[in-house]
Amino acid sequence: MKNKLNSMRQIKYISIMLLPIFLFSCQDVLDKQDLTTLDERIWEDETQIELYINNLYNSNMPGASFGANSTNCDESYSSSGIELLYGFTSESDIGAENEFHKDNYRLIRLINIGLEGIESSPIDENLKAPLRGQALFLRALRYWRLVRLYGGVPIIKEVQDPFEGSEALDVPRSKTTVSIDEIIADLDEAIADLPVEWTQTDDKGRITSGAAAAFKGRILLAWASPMFNPNNDQSRWQRAYDANKQAIDLLAQMSVPRALYPDFATIFTTNVLDNPEAIIFKRYSLSAGSSYTHGWEGDVRPYSGGGSGSFSPTLQLVNAFPMANGKSISDPESGYSETKFWENRDPRFYATVAYHGSEWFMSGRDITVVFAHRNSTEGNRTPATGFYNKKATNPDITRTDINQTSTAWIELRYAEVLLNFAECANELGIQNEALENVRAIRARAGIEQGDGSYGIPSSVSKEELREYIMIERQIEFAFENKRYWDMRRRLMFREDLGNKVTKLNGTQRQGLLYRLKYPWSSTIRDKESPYYQMYHFDTAYQFGHVDPLDPADINKYWTISIRNLDTYNGQNVVIDYRELYDFFGVPQSIITKSIAVEQTLGWINGTFDPLAE
Repeated sequence: MKNKLNSMRQIKYISIMLLPIFLFSCQDVLDKQDLTTLDERIWEDETQIELYINNLYNSNMPGASFGANSTNCDESYSSSGIELLYGFTSESDIGAENEFHKDNYRLIRLINIGLEGIESSPIDENLKAPLRGQALFLRALRYWRLVRLYGGVPIIKEVQDPFEGSEALDVPRSKTTVSIDEIIADLDEAIADLPVEWTQTDDKGRITSGAAAAFKGRILLAWASPMFNPNNDQSRWQRAYDANKQAIDLLAQMSVPRALYPDFATIFTTNVLDNPEAIIFKRYSLSAGSSYTHGWEGDVRPYSGGGSGSFSPTLQLVNAFPMANGKSISDPESGYSETKFWENRDPRFYATVAYHGSEWFMSGRDITVVFAHRNSTEGNRTPATGFYNKKATNPDITRTDINQTSTAWIELRYAEVLLNFAECANELGIQNEALENVRAIRARAGIEQGDGSYGIPSSVSKEELREYIMIERQIEFAFENKRYWDMRRRLMFREDLGNKVTKLNGTQRQGLLYRLKYPWSSTIRDKESPYYQMYHFDTAYQFGHVDPLDPADINKYWTISIRNLDTYNGQNVVIDYRELYDFFGVPQSIITKSIAVEQTLGWINGTFDPLAE
């Protein structure tokens, strides 16, 4: 049974975390009643309802996800942590992907409390609508985090009464179709309730109608993709097309219409409030305290810059970037040189990858050149793949602050809306619209216009354009927690899209291994020398004898080899991402406590089919 707020039999205790002023506006509440407890009276006051919504934002909105899931696909590599890529199938092997837990439903319960409280509130309907719209969006977001991993899940849209007994509380999994429809219903209502934009500066970052529509477009794109749509039901592609078109139209109605930010390299480091590309985002500020920061800068900077050099790009990602003329490096007419792989590449390459011999200026780092071999400057540490990650980095952040970064996280940006729309258009055979939007992304990137095609010929087939779109997403959204989800929904771990995009299963992620040749790899042993214990190479570089990008010097000082990255227990392994992982198993702790919740088909004792209509 459900517990309506207007007949509440108990007081629910929750903590109200007041977000700092840089996130959301709020009035002085010192003259209000104690907000550490929640009772019916808060729904009588718009300000206190707003504080409740602020707390829901804080608990549910995605935080900085730079690099998230990059080691679970072909973006990056890590020798530590749980590896989904080697075919393991036990619950412990997939623990990192566990979203199905009581805390998720506790947060959904708090959202439901808010929605029922707003419904019972005596405040004016015009004030209620945007408050309700924000809560509906957050509920849709929370359920989508579950559905994208498990398929259908228990959908609870009203506040359950804990005194009604376990049977009433034990809700079975809804069919995946029903779960999707419930999420989209929330988003449709949110779109109707939310403003096109928030006019007060302190409200910037709240969800708008266009943001809700863009998120709806993301979900319906996934719903139309092969993982959820193995029979390629075209009506799903039409539904996703319409949703993304709606988002584009709503975002165009803002006083500053959403558009591509002109400089790809600074999308994340520019002031997010001045960035027309930012649609769903979260601001950070060191001035508000270290808990309102993240550590991306410290994660990716080299040791000489105070960082750990993590999330290093794989050779697969490096090779995915086309040339400046838009042609793939495998195209004999592209002008690609394996000896100088870094020359004349897509400008996004230089904003994403720091390669051996390139320059990387950053506060607190004395040298500017990046080396990938063992050397004194880097404390003999090397990036796992031979490359460093420059995505969303800010050279002006001081060395003392790199582990408490204030760079805003953009969860959904306008480029994604355009590529979501392009993918749907292509699947529906509307190639002119698909090409127009993909080329717009390439034009912003700085790829040469050429004959106006930006490297994608107009004669391209649907199948070929599908590959171009997925490559475009791979490089445009590198390390933005998009690639893993794209590979899942498109089944790209185990199926080829074509000649350009081949399956990851059966392959190994690779990098480049740079080693100094002798005698440059030896250290100076003369204790009287000011260079004692330094590598001979280091002194040669200091005296200006080395150009790390000159092929002659490269041959003189280094050996370069392909490094296979995927190992397990000291043995080389190939990637084997299982079909079983399309829909994850429900943790046993949930199955034990919730008799009505079925295990996913394919897992031990599994009976729930996520694809059943």
